[in-house]
Amino acid sequence: MTRPLDNSTNQLLDQSTTRQLGNSTILVVEDNKDLSFMICETLRSYIGCTVISAHNGEECLKIVKKEPPDVILLDIHMPKMDGFEVCTILKEDKQTKHIPIIFLTATASDLKSRIRGLEMGADDYIVQPVDNLEMITRVKVMLRIKQLIDRTGETGIAGSLLSAKTAHNLRSPLTSIIGMADLIQNQFYGALNEKQKEFARIISKSSQQLLKMINDLGTAKNQH
Repeated sequence: MTRPLDNSTNQLLDQSTTRQLGNSTILVVEDNKDLSFMICETLRSYIGCTVISAHNGEECLKIVKKEPPDVILLDIHMPKMDGFEVCTILKEDKQTKHIPIIFLTATASDLKSRIRGLEMGADDYIVQPVDNLEMITRVKVMLRIKQLIDRTGETGIAGSLLSAKTAHNLRSPLTSIIGMADLIQNQFYGALNEKQKEFARIISKSSQQLLKMINDLGTAKNQH
């Protein structure tokens, strides 16, 4: 199931949707066809992007190989090939490892699955039943990260390496974000509940991934 949006939220999302995101492609991998349909329709309506669906892991891999999407929403619990196995295959392939993956988890209490997914290379997670506002917000963040990856030449396009000044400008705020996330995780500002702890881990992990990309690009430029 998905949780509907109220009118005020609809207006907020309509105003924040950009044409750039509308050019993106999202792949939804969910074996429940009714849930898959609702997720796809919500993403089409509020982001305006192209949304395609797969109902099992094998179908997902075939689609990604033929036409890589910008973001993948991936159900963990599927027959034959589960989401963990699909994530591992995609993240080990140099052609697909930079596609952001958002796991769809069964319950909020399934902390072990969420942590396992993040350790395997997944970039985020969404708990079912899906909250539409949360899903759209998280998907937009991942789409913007994918756009940054594409623009900075993470795929190895010639002439796209970061200049030293650009790398510095990107590195400074990321370092601050990582530092603040560490303080939050260590409960420097007070105790956290489990969801807050998980959000802090995601912020830290995503920031560190971006920082590594920037450092790698800077290193590659120095070698040319």
